[in-house]
Amino acid sequence: MSLKSISLAHVRLISQYWTRFAVRSGSGLVYLLIVLIFGLSVANNLISPVEFLMVQQEKEMGHRDPNAVQELIVKLGKPVIKFVLGTKSIGEVAKEASQEPMMMGPLMMEKEDKTVAGRWALFLLEDRPALLSSIFLILVFGLPFAISFLAFNQTTGDIQSRGLRYLLLRTERSNIFLGRFLGTAIFSTGVIAFLILTIVLYLGLKTRLYPARDLLIWSIQGFYALSILMLPYIALCAMISACVSSTFLSLILAKLLIAGTLLFAVLGRLVWEPLKYIKWLLPWGWQNHLLHPSFTHWGCASLACLVYTAVFLMLGYRRFAKRDL
Repeated sequence: MSLKSISLAHVRLISQYWTRFAVRSGSGLVYLLIVLIFGLSVANNLISPVEFLMVQQEKEMGHRDPNAVQELIVKLGKPVIKFVLGTKSIGEVAKEASQEPMMMGPLMMEKEDKTVAGRWALFLLEDRPALLSSIFLILVFGLPFAISFLAFNQTTGDIQSRGLRYLLLRTERSNIFLGRFLGTAIFSTGVIAFLILTIVLYLGLKTRLYPARDLLIWSIQGFYALSILMLPYIALCAMISACVSSTFLSLILAKLLIAGTLLFAVLGRLVWEPLKYIKWLLPWGWQNHLLHPSFTHWGCASLACLVYTAVFLMLGYRRFAKRDL
């Protein structure tokens, strides 16, 4: 991408237009609905059992039992955290839950785990609002599958219809490519902000389980993690969009690459262990570290996401700059 051909004013104008267009377009509305339905469903499934227990306690005892509530929260969050962090498979998590001794609470068992993953899980369960940690981890795992519904058609549709020829009379290809990427990223960030704000306000005003300060600090890091995580996947979709001339094919390829990379790594390791490293072709190997307690870990994960983004954008623009529009 030639820096000399980039006009910041043009990039800003194109990104603003593309953000507004995403709000009105079918892909933008589909992405908005998918993210809100998925995110709020996850939050509801984790928060509802806790709310039911609190209501039951107040009805029977006249007050809440903080220890019982915390134990239920940890019991709900621990399997999610262990599975998403990759320390346990679904079968192992289910087996461990069924064999867990009743006399030893889930949090006590975590404190006995001195491994790096055990300390990480303890940080998410005890040092940060555990319900919010579980929700964030599921969103970090799930939102990459949704982003292609928004980002698959950054340039493909106009390439297919030859509509870009008229826009090229007024600006350079680099401004179009970069402006539409930024517009897509801005829209995605706005949706994530609205989702997190809704969940945090409900936790803070309705359940009153955590201090407002703790919710605010952890929600900011969760928002940062999800926002920066979306960038490489949007850039990947921009690259695919610049390489094909069919919107349907662009969506299918984006889905196959994002989901297929993780699926191939998970299934491939069953045949040959080194195949698990294929997931590092995309940020799958880094993204959980965006919620790590150590600044070094989430700082490196952030840098990795930016590197992936830059690589995909450069590859995509090289194709976009040479192809017939």
